[in-house]
Amino acid sequence: MQPPALPASSASDARSVAETNFISATILHSQLTDDGERLSVRRTTCDALPDVEMGYGGIEAHLARLYLQPTPACTMQQGRRMLQLAPRAPMECSFRDMRDPCVWRIVHPVDIISFELPRGAMAHWARDAGLRGFHGLEYESGLTMIDDVITHFGLALMAPLATPGRAPALFVDYILNAFCTYLVRIMGRELPDGWRRGGLALWQERRAKEMMEADLRAPVTLKQLADACGLSAAHFARAFRQSVGEPPHRWLTGRRVELAKALLTAGELPLADIALRCGFSDQSHFTQVFSRLCGQPPSAWRRAHQRNVVPGRHPG
Repeated sequence: MQPPALPASSASDARSVAETNFISATILHSQLTDDGERLSVRRTTCDALPDVEMGYGGIEAHLARLYLQPTPACTMQQGRRMLQLAPRAPMECSFRDMRDPCVWRIVHPVDIISFELPRGAMAHWARDAGLRGFHGLEYESGLTMIDDVITHFGLALMAPLATPGRAPALFVDYILNAFCTYLVRIMGRELPDGWRRGGLALWQERRAKEMMEADLRAPVTLKQLADACGLSAAHFARAFRQSVGEPPHRWLTGRRVELAKALLTAGELPLADIALRCGFSDQSHFTQVFSRLCGQPPSAWRRAHQRNVVPGRHPG
């Protein structure tokens, strides 16, 4: 049974109805600002559904879309105008102002990653970057381009979008923060005089690390760490990397793996229990991360290193 067509006048409802009922769409959210606005990223996939319309309108946000597969030319209705959209190449990115009502039919297969960026939230990153008089990103609605940095951000979120229930909040926060900071730098109306490069104060670095290590099983967000240090999320992420040499989520993953190594050599605790104690979502996730960082699965690492432990001495 074909889904019913949506009336062209319902542009503000078309996106939510279509993506909820007929289209596979996984969504991640991140709240990095104090005013409660949330950034969201979704991957939308579907076959051609010519009887279904998608759209948006009246939303105070920017929409950045990364096309994961070739997309043929199509027609989009914007207000009373009909726009001819050029074909999209793989990894091409488009930008639109979501305040302008748009409706289009799904006449071809879709596989895209969409970033919905509230205008108020972007002003937050602009202030942190030192931009004065910021009123939004400066681009012509419908702009398309291929940008290796934007592609990298999109592909970095593929795994979290595939398993949203297991997505580490700190990692998602970090990627979205870096993405927004990058857009402000390349599309802001006024470039900053100088990009701040200072690291964290010693007390800030110590507090952030203590918060992450206090309970490796508890999820922590970039905003929580930034608040504890009296900084914005964007400033904190940049300063932490400057001081420590890696982003917060990567440092936290390293601590989890180090704890796992200690537990692996200390006894015969089941791998599933070690995974949960160290903050991994399950044994499969633990094995995947451990193998990537240590070059072998936890079970093999345990066998090799338990043979080298001297009785009566603390493994290390």
